[in-house]
Amino acid sequence: MNRAALVTVAVVSLAVGIFIGSVGFQYLSGGKGKAQKSEKTGEAAKIDTLEVIGNVVIAEEDLQAAKNVPGLAPNQDLKRSLEKIALFYNAAKEKGITQDPEAQRMAYWADKSVYADLYYQKYVVPLIRVDTNAVDSFIKAHRDEFSKEVAMMMVVYKDPKLTDTLRKLLKDGSYAANLMLEEFAKSGKIGIQPSPYQNLGLGRFAMSPQEYESLRKAKVGDVVGPFQVAPGTYALAKIADIRRVPLSNLSPEVKSVVYQYLLDQRRKAVEDSLFEVLSKKYAGGK
Repeated sequence: MNRAALVTVAVVSLAVGIFIGSVGFQYLSGGKGKAQKSEKTGEAAKIDTLEVIGNVVIAEEDLQAAKNVPGLAPNQDLKRSLEKIALFYNAAKEKGITQDPEAQRMAYWADKSVYADLYYQKYVVPLIRVDTNAVDSFIKAHRDEFSKEVAMMMVVYKDPKLTDTLRKLLKDGSYAANLMLEEFAKSGKIGIQPSPYQNLGLGRFAMSPQEYESLRKAKVGDVVGPFQVAPGTYALAKIADIRRVPLSNLSPEVKSVVYQYLLDQRRKAVEDSLFEVLSKKYAGGK
């Protein structure tokens, strides 16, 4: 097993309080300077052993690999993190957990996922590329949407029975209607939040096609929604204003969202294509 990759999985898992990545450590054992066989070549490879806990070896290579794990706190004691994994593993072994069929299947797939991830990073990721020309082309193809910015008054609520009443009050817009909305807000039934100008084109990435279409066609004064903004939470939006902006003035944030969308599309296309090719090669096209 690739020791560096395994350590990375294990330390990341420990950092988030999940130990499933560490199960692969049951394959590692040895002593100071002891050789371990490579599954691929059968050749013995020396490791610089720092500590042995039970039959788990902590090596210098493990710490170097762990230092490359993204997102870890700068002051995290990596050696102590590995020691915790080793200690918990030994305790699990003593309790017979390593012989549990379900645990063994978890270890089986943890092992396979290490190699699958390395293959993905080395051979698949380089195929997933999007250049700035593709971003500009996408924006120009949807210029009518990306050249508009919309300001809205948002009303967020949880009780779907309020939808019709809130829609009427927002559409009314009178002083009395606004007072009623304030009363709903004071009672905690709704939240009222003005939304500053937002690029209309970004809506296609945050809404369902039906929701986005209703927003795209809306005019000033229209009330659109309800949109489900979270599980059990809904929102209505009154269009306060719509203004035109030149495409040359689009913010970097807008282009960044478009780039991420195109990158996700490219990733899906590459993965789907490889899935078909590899299915035919290894699974008879299943």
